[in-house]
Amino acid sequence: MRRRAFLRTSAATAAGAALPAGLTAQPSKASPFLGSWLHLQTLLRDHASRAGRERAIDEILDGHLAAGFRGVIPYITNTSGGAHFPSRVIRQQPAGDWDPLEYLIRGADKRGLEVYPAFCVLVSGHEEPSGILLEHPEWASRHPDGKPMGHICPTHPASRDWAASVIADVVKRYPTKGVMLDYLRYYNRPRRLDVASEKEFETWKKGRPDLSEKEAFQTFREEGISRLARQISETARALNPDLRIAIYSWGPHVAKNHLVAQPWPVWSREGWIDRVSVSGYCYPDNYGDKYLEVFSRRIGDAVKLNRSVGGRAEMSFTLGASTSHGKIRDAGWIGDYLSRAAEQGATGCDVFTWAYLQPHLKEALRRGFFLDFLRRVSA
Repeated sequence: MRRRAFLRTSAATAAGAALPAGLTAQPSKASPFLGSWLHLQTLLRDHASRAGRERAIDEILDGHLAAGFRGVIPYITNTSGGAHFPSRVIRQQPAGDWDPLEYLIRGADKRGLEVYPAFCVLVSGHEEPSGILLEHPEWASRHPDGKPMGHICPTHPASRDWAASVIADVVKRYPTKGVMLDYLRYYNRPRRLDVASEKEFETWKKGRPDLSEKEAFQTFREEGISRLARQISETARALNPDLRIAIYSWGPHVAKNHLVAQPWPVWSREGWIDRVSVSGYCYPDNYGDKYLEVFSRRIGDAVKLNRSVGGRAEMSFTLGASTSHGKIRDAGWIGDYLSRAAEQGATGCDVFTWAYLQPHLKEALRRGFFLDFLRRVSA
């Protein structure tokens, strides 16, 4: 079935939910983004029946609408290499023959919400190969002892083709506003390239005698992942020229000479991406009393870096309600993050995740934190 025939209807009428004053249900292309991440695998785990899963999606979308959020970011692939929709590229599909992505997009469309399906682009098992790397272990980055690990190496041309095809499959089949690329980076530990890339690197570095071994290796890796970023952009936009491409990034410090080798300012400058969502995972748990100073500096430095290279992407941030780094203890923290992000020049926010936000959402809405943020960044 061609999904581009979805009809657009009035969000408020369809959902029967009221929006806070000053917000519209259907954002324009230039509207700042405010949304949240969703774990579809949790929904699949918690609801055995299709009817129960569909009710859960409806409740989530109604909640977004009532809260004044403008979009949702559902993880449709996971870090084990599986797909939470009937992918034509990925074989491991926990949802079976049910299509939660189609149902979610259809429901979001009726409510005037945007959908950015999220892909775990290069991770497929973490320490041990899983997913596609069980079929193609030769694409994997390797442990120091040479054994394949669960991370796809983007310096391998065939792995880039495969990764781009996963995203192209979704863009071709679903009328989504955009896509969110997570894990578009290397593993954050010293690791070896795949066998073919390692041989290519040895030849490549001979033509660059001015670079040290370390500089050459870093440059080679950054160029490899940039080729993938460009390929994803060109492949996906050949199918949908209006597609918005967002990425999640740890921030300005990973843009150059970092183990994860994610030169996102280059991608922003070249127009391969449209939004960078910088990690806002700063808490007393990991940064002590200065956590808000660290947060402000991270967002501000990312915005400045993007501007300095003539970046075209919007700068957003991910508000972590609960993460492996820490979690929000009080709704007032949400106001602190949003206020400081606006001061530093961020123009959007996505919350990780909708479920984790729930203990603080009612109070955050009562105090108008999200509405105030949207007003400030829209001014």
